[in-house]
Amino acid sequence: MSKIKLSVLILTTALLSSCGFHTPVKNTSLNATIVSESSNAFANELKTRFNQEAIQNLTIQIGAEVQKQQTASYKSGNTVNSYTLSLSVPVKVFDADQKLLLSQSLTSKLHLNKIDSSQADRLQIEESYTQLRNTLIKKLIRRLSKLNEN
Repeated sequence: MSKIKLSVLILTTALLSSCGFHTPVKNTSLNATIVSESSNAFANELKTRFNQEAIQNLTIQIGAEVQKQQTASYKSGNTVNSYTLSLSVPVKVFDADQKLLLSQSLTSKLHLNKIDSSQADRLQIEESYTQLRNTLIKKLIRRLSKLNEN
């Protein structure tokens, strides 16, 4: 039985390599000029994700973050059981000639169960917004990579 598995593995590897299959490789490194308020946490985190040695061929305008916390469910006695958190950030991307390439409000949501301690609850909410921010940054970098390829 193991000889059959080995031969299937070798055959699959040979077929994938002959058709030009390859793992994704980062073709170009990204760097951009970021325009925002100095206290914008999204912009500050985004700056750390860029290769500072690469040429800055894009300009990104980042608006203020909009954080929303909505109650999703209640326990008996009308106490909050869970929240739906959402984070929205307006983004505009310009090329070197100041031509608008992307204008969109990036949005991400997360469902969060409430913890009984109010301090732990606040820390969990802050950590969740950080997670949402990182999700939006990943989305933006994927889109910027596609724009940069063109």
